Amino acid sequence: MISLREFINNFLTNTNEHVSWHILCVTTCILTLLWNLTDKLAIVSICIDVGYIQKTIQWIRSDIFASHIRYIGNPIVCIVYNLSRDKTGLKQLHTEKAFDILMERKQLINNKNYSDLTESYGRALIALATSDEQSEENKKLILDTSKNLYQLCKKIDQNDDLAFEGYHLSELLELLDRAFTNTYVIKHILEDKINEKSTAIQYFINLFLSLYGALLDPEPDELEKRAVKYLLRILLQISSYPEYLKQLIDNQQFCIIIESLANRPKRDDAKRIWCNIQQIMSPNEQKKEMSSKIYISYDYTDEEFCKEFVKELRKRMTIPIWVDYENIDLSDDMWEYVSPNIISATMVIILVSTAYGDSTDKFQELSYIISTNKSRDEKKGLIVVAIEPNFSFNRSWMKDLLHDKPMVPCENNIDHMAWNVCEQLGMLKKPRIKCLNWISKNVRRETAQSDDFSTKTLKLIPEKDKVYSQKESSQVYSSTDILLASETHSSQSNITGCDSGSTWV
Repeated sequence: MISLREFINNFLTNTNEHVSWHILCVTTCILTLLWNLTDKLAIVSICIDVGYIQKTIQWIRSDIFASHIRYIGNPIVCIVYNLSRDKTGLKQLHTEKAFDILMERKQLINNKNYSDLTESYGRALIALATSDEQSEENKKLILDTSKNLYQLCKKIDQNDDLAFEGYHLSELLELLDRAFTNTYVIKHILEDKINEKSTAIQYFINLFLSLYGALLDPEPDELEKRAVKYLLRILLQISSYPEYLKQLIDNQQFCIIIESLANRPKRDDAKRIWCNIQQIMSPNEQKKEMSSKIYISYDYTDEEFCKEFVKELRKRMTIPIWVDYENIDLSDDMWEYVSPNIISATMVIILVSTAYGDSTDKFQELSYIISTNKSRDEKKGLIVVAIEPNFSFNRSWMKDLLHDKPMVPCENNIDHMAWNVCEQLGMLKKPRIKCLNWISKNVRRETAQSDDFSTKTLKLIPEKDKVYSQKESSQVYSSTDILLASETHSSQSNITGCDSGSTWV
């Protein structure tokens, strides 16, 4: 794999635009071979380990790619797409800004108008987009590509081997699952109706009913099992829209099978779908007595931030905090533990990020949180915390669900973010006014006659009553003068006080 990579790299980056036809043909054949190899998931991890992601990005930016795009463009773009199907590969491609690099070639690809290349390019954009804004720039292409994927799925499921023109159904459903993270895509695909029912929803239901046996087979075909996995994720996204959920509920056979799967271990997506169905079918069964508790919703890629944030929260409040990594092992059965704690929590804190917006599970979880939020305090029941600088909602579903909720912006100082959350919740263990009252009671007969009065006074405050250390206070307010009389004018300042409060002069 390394030798093939270096041959291609020498051709694309170390030669001028005038290359021999023979070398171009050999290069095209090797790229086609790599395209087919990376279509095998077992090979993808090897390619990632030997640096194919960084190299393919360099290849796309090369002059040779532009001048010979007719021959080498499609296999290279397809290699990028295949690498994106691996979680590690997708993360590296985002780090390398692969979407932006592909966008640099958009005009060139549009001008050439090669149908195969355009289709592959659209699939790669769907796989790599991390926001609706990125997708919006290519809305027509992504919609056309998504419709083609859907139509291809309908052709493939008629074949016994679930394959058509080199594509397996599992691959197409995986890409459709990604495409459906864009609200406009899922609504566009599902809009065709017969007798007020979406033909696409009915197709996905029927496809599931014909394939779900792979989940129960002790020795299943792995690709067929993978197809059912992504089909369930598509149905989970559909069930998170109230306007589409009813059609799922109307199919009695579908509900029976989903309920049966939900009662089995390692069927988290089925459990989530069944939970959405129960909210409509048996709303009273979902009710649970609420206890004074905070539930934290976050994406697993942000776990380290979450741990630090929860640690800071606990310094400032006594109310219990429920977060999954402290209570259960990460497994395929998270939802049966998570959902009861969402229902019973009096307050929910959402740690929003780009990764949160990209997660189908988080879309369903957030929809469920919002649906149970009516029983919580209108102002304090749900707080949104941005954990990325200058964060804006990268998915329209997240914006629709959270736009009217109070948000704490991201800062470099996590402890200050935690303090802001506690203040909004009214849960501060040691509010700052307590410090002022303590100083008033203990130093009301003192006068500020020396330049070091502020320093001496701060030393009088017991450690357990300090909300901020001097260092923290300086980071938040630039000086401790917010708590004390100005040091510059301390020789002219006096402090008076009373037991019930403080008067500052």
